[in-house]
Amino acid sequence: MHSISKQTHKTVKAFCLSCFLSISCFSTDLKHDALSQKLYEDQYFLKLLHYRHGKSEIDSANFFVTPNGKEDPKEELVGSIDALLKGEKNFLCRFPLRTLYLEQKLPTLSQKRVDYPCEELESYLANMQPNFLAVIFPAGHINSPASMYGHSFLRIGENAQTPLVSNAINFAAKTAETNGFIFAYKGLFGGYEGHYSILPYYEKIKEYSNLEQRDIWEYEIAYTPDEVYKVALHAYELRDAFSYYYFILQNCSYNLLWLIEIARDDLDLVGQFDVFAPPLDTIKILKEYNLIKSSHFRHSKRLKMKQILSEMGDTSEISDFLSSPDAHLQEKLSDADKMRYLDFKIEYYQYLRRKNEIEQKEYIKNYMNLLRKRSGFKQVSSYEVKPKKDPLFSHGSSRASLFYESKKTLGFAIKPVYSDIYDVLDGHLPGAYIDFLHLSLKKNEKALFVDKLNLLNIRSYSPIDKVFKPISWGIEAGYERFKSFDGYVKISPQFGYTFGNDKHFLYAVLGSNAYLKNANSFISISPRLGLVLNDFTDLKLGATSSYNRYDNGLENTMAELFVTKKLGTTLSLNLRYMYDDLKNDKHSGRFALFYYF
Repeated sequence: MHSISKQTHKTVKAFCLSCFLSISCFSTDLKHDALSQKLYEDQYFLKLLHYRHGKSEIDSANFFVTPNGKEDPKEELVGSIDALLKGEKNFLCRFPLRTLYLEQKLPTLSQKRVDYPCEELESYLANMQPNFLAVIFPAGHINSPASMYGHSFLRIGENAQTPLVSNAINFAAKTAETNGFIFAYKGLFGGYEGHYSILPYYEKIKEYSNLEQRDIWEYEIAYTPDEVYKVALHAYELRDAFSYYYFILQNCSYNLLWLIEIARDDLDLVGQFDVFAPPLDTIKILKEYNLIKSSHFRHSKRLKMKQILSEMGDTSEISDFLSSPDAHLQEKLSDADKMRYLDFKIEYYQYLRRKNEIEQKEYIKNYMNLLRKRSGFKQVSSYEVKPKKDPLFSHGSSRASLFYESKKTLGFAIKPVYSDIYDVLDGHLPGAYIDFLHLSLKKNEKALFVDKLNLLNIRSYSPIDKVFKPISWGIEAGYERFKSFDGYVKISPQFGYTFGNDKHFLYAVLGSNAYLKNANSFISISPRLGLVLNDFTDLKLGATSSYNRYDNGLENTMAELFVTKKLGTTLSLNLRYMYDDLKNDKHSGRFALFYYF
């Protein structure tokens, strides 16, 4: 009996040794095959690891199976094959797209790797139903530092007709910061971790369309179900990973490009961006690659409310009606206006509740009362909210300009993003102007000099109406030569109100110009008026007037008229007349050619 036991022990040891040697042999052969193919240099393998400029842009260690995987794709390749053959590190389930890639490149790998169930992955795919993919672009939100340039995320699901059961894939900075300046500073310098997240699509729509009151564009991507499946697998791989968030380049939209381009071997979307990645530009690049199949506009709650308001024949009672807790309507109103009043208040109550400005109990009571009152009118309301111009066909985010001014002065200016008051804003948010790093050079008969460098110039001119009364504001900070003489650091805030609509509006603001330079500094109080007309196709007109009274006794009156003619998607012509009573030549003109890219 003892001899039989001893013999069995030897047999087991021999079997284990044989298995070990067999696995080692398989491992050696497969690794040799992978290295001979130089898969660690294959662009798709590098894409799977988010490699750019010699290292991965993913910063969390859990995205790699080797210690140096972030900077050594060869080590990561070998480690991946080892993990599959040995059934270690849950690689098969944790990295399904990498596994699929390696099995395609190494045909014998699928028979030699350790197989085990991936229940979580299977449940994920069953929930995702990845056949349809779209890029979602909520329009810019000028009063939110995190969203002033717009945002984008992905919608993935079974088809275009089932949005309520689709999912959203989002990338965002992980922070609870509410201070806009701190958020901007940390966002500029990578102070936040950026995480991918997957959540129900309807929650994302509710957040943007209802809570933030932002219009939404949906762009369907021309992918096959197999290509969408790859996107879903890669999103699964990225669920627990993070990369540091940089507002200018490695932002929400830039990081989504990694997911979009993973569907095809030959796509290089991320590589088109090296310095700036405005969200809208990351969508325009999809158009250049013929990846956009169709577009769909989803209006915000606020835009619908504005449409109802615009259709009212009599708006004199709307403010009192909204502030009243009951649904009493003045008899002088026509039946059509009574229905519009009720429709508006129903939408308005939903708006207040979503912003937590009304208690749930009070909301339910008043909301049900409004519905009962509305049911007394048999007619069904239909409000046609017209789609805005598709941002895909707007001018480029960057602009270079050549100009000639009076007194034989030539100039060149360039800005990387986004738009100013002189641009024809087809597809951009009307009344919202964002300039960043706007450099202006001038050359006269004497010298070439820097006339202005705007680090930041933001203006928000949102018209007030009977219900919504947003404050118009602006902030400008940078370097400027005062009347083309000495250079100063300039800071210029402004606050006020705007009247009109998206087509034409008048703004009245009270601002200040602070010119700072050691002991030679001066500050003004400055009332300003401006008029902007967007009523004409491919043409924009404007006028401004301001008065500055400085603390050193200096007074300055300025005025300007301008017209911009859009010549095409990339070119515009800008003409200006300027009056400045502190300059030697009080009257001057400028002829400029804008080139967008």
